[in-house]
Amino acid sequence: MRLVDFKLSLADLKSDFNTFFESKNKLLPISSIKKTSQNIVLISSTTDKPLTLGQLKKLLSSFSDERLAVSVASENQTHLIFGYRLTQAQIIFS
Repeated sequence: MRLVDFKLSLADLKSDFNTFFESKNKLLPISSIKKTSQNIVLISSTTDKPLTLGQLKKLLSSFSDERLAVSVASENQTHLIFGYRLTQAQIIFS
């Protein structure tokens, strides 16, 4: 998913959702983000507290290149984000 589409899809969602990535039937908290030359990478960690969606949106607003792909780094692998699902208190990227 490109950054522009990612931001638009998140715009109307509640800011208090906790952010997670699902890998191998495990939920891994998204704890930070970084920019590479071609991607915005959401960093997942098994030990850190998850960012809220509001915190994530604020961090994403600092990036101006809307064409960058959004991916997740977890367990020494990078995965492109194709979508997400919502629960009562979580947004789970996949």
